[in-house]
Amino acid sequence: MKDYEALVQILYNIYLVLNKENRPFTFIDLFGSPNEQLTRQQVKDYLKISESTYKRKVKDGTLKPIKLPGGDRFYLKDLLSAYLESQRKGRI
Repeated sequence: MKDYEALVQILYNIYLVLNKENRPFTFIDLFGSPNEQLTRQQVKDYLKISESTYKRKVKDGTLKPIKLPGGDRFYLKDLLSAYLESQRKGRI
């Protein structure tokens, strides 16, 4: 998981540099397929949040899971704002 996090950080830094130059750069370029689904645990690991924070974010509507019989699922594209907030707070 550390390699993945480092890669995401590098890509995000590239995004910031390209964005300053007003070059087009999309979410897909930064994070991969927006239709990829993540499990509840993957989301907590991805955002580096605890179970209680996860529950609070679902309750207040910050995270909007897809309720399935096997558990909550999230589309990667729906996590962009939560990811950026975690990065702003220094978790990522």
